[in-house]
Amino acid sequence: MLNPFPIQFLALLAHLLLRVTAGVTLLILGVRHFKNRESLYPVLTLPLFPFGKITTILFICCELLIGTFFILGLHTQIAALVLMAMSLKMLFLRKRFSHPTLPGRLFYLLLLGISCSLFITGAGALAFDLPL
Repeated sequence: MLNPFPIQFLALLAHLLLRVTAGVTLLILGVRHFKNRESLYPVLTLPLFPFGKITTILFICCELLIGTFFILGLHTQIAALVLMAMSLKMLFLRKRFSHPTLPGRLFYLLLLGISCSLFITGAGALAFDLPL
């Protein structure tokens, strides 16, 4: 069956759209979490790793770095792997982390899907990563 909208030449822009959308979202979340970091310290403290301040700073830095890498298209597949790990962690530990600035499980499920897609397909157009 023929495609009703034959615009396959724009396929690389789909990866660009996914990458930039995820990057901007992560930057916004990182800034929001940075502003509320004092209230996040006790929330992100775990029994096996009781250093909530270190966990919060690491979490915020990962969000900001991955968001920046996605927007620039720099080391996209490595950033996607880190985001997959973060998303899986937040999917499993979300009930433990109850804070208004932390998004719900559905959000992290969507980020997991975007990061899997970017890991498989690469950065797309307008990126520093070289297309294969």
